[in-house]
Amino acid sequence: MAFDSSINMRNDLIFKYIFGYEKNERILIALLNAILGLEGADRIVKLTFLNTFNLQEYIKDKLSTLDVKAEDSTGRRINIEMQVESEQAYINRVIYYHDKLYTGQLKKSEPFEELNKAISISILNFILFKEEKELHNIYRYLNIKSKKELSDIKELHFIELPKFKKDKSKKKQSRFEKWLHVLKFGEIYADDIDNLPDELKEEEEIVMALQEMVRASNDEMVRQILEMRSKARHEEASRLYQAKQRGKEEGRKEGIEEGRKEGRKEGIEKRNIEIAKNLLKLNFPVEAISQATGLTDVEIEGLKKSC
Repeated sequence: MAFDSSINMRNDLIFKYIFGYEKNERILIALLNAILGLEGADRIVKLTFLNTFNLQEYIKDKLSTLDVKAEDSTGRRINIEMQVESEQAYINRVIYYHDKLYTGQLKKSEPFEELNKAISISILNFILFKEEKELHNIYRYLNIKSKKELSDIKELHFIELPKFKKDKSKKKQSRFEKWLHVLKFGEIYADDIDNLPDELKEEEEIVMALQEMVRASNDEMVRQILEMRSKARHEEASRLYQAKQRGKEEGRKEGIEEGRKEGRKEGIEKRNIEIAKNLLKLNFPVEAISQATGLTDVEIEGLKKSC
């Protein structure tokens, strides 16, 4: 049976299944080193997971965010997540949780010198920055006039997968590009991982990540959650459609009633004008006509021309 392509690394649940367990620390370390371009002594070698993934707990709390928080041996705090769909206030949400990641380091009475670098990485399955040509954009504090950086202690990474193209030869791809390739197209290798292209196979952690993806596809609990989420999305879409249809019907009724009111108002105005003309012909004073019809003195004087 062919591999279910809906189970892929771009699914936030599958992403956390692969990278959110402590037993898969090595896989997450390889991904982070590739994204952050860390080499030599700067490479991450050890992580402490700050929010270990638990499928059973996730079922109980379906609103929990599917991000991965970790701290490396130098004290750097890192948050990485796969974001499937665009949200209206997504950037605001990223900044909010990034600030909590940064300020959450200090315990009571500890000095600010104890604060270490905080990095948030958002891997996006959609285009967030249409005006940016680069697929990997990094934001820090800087002077908007001189463009000089104030500090790199807080760093936001946004990686837009749709901008990644697979036309570049795998032999020429960097470690980062190989990971992007697998994140975007990994499911096409799921049925035959043993025969991966040599360029991908030489990255052992990539092979491990693909194996975890296949393992997730065979996990009954994972499948139940995916089906439950799919059902919830359909129900939400149906609810929004029905609300939209009700709104259209209510708007139609309001429009009809408004039309009736306008029609009645127009009829009354026409009748008052005719009454005013007749009273003018009988030489009634303008003030009396105004009191009888509700028309202004100016409007009545204008009618004299047509009498």
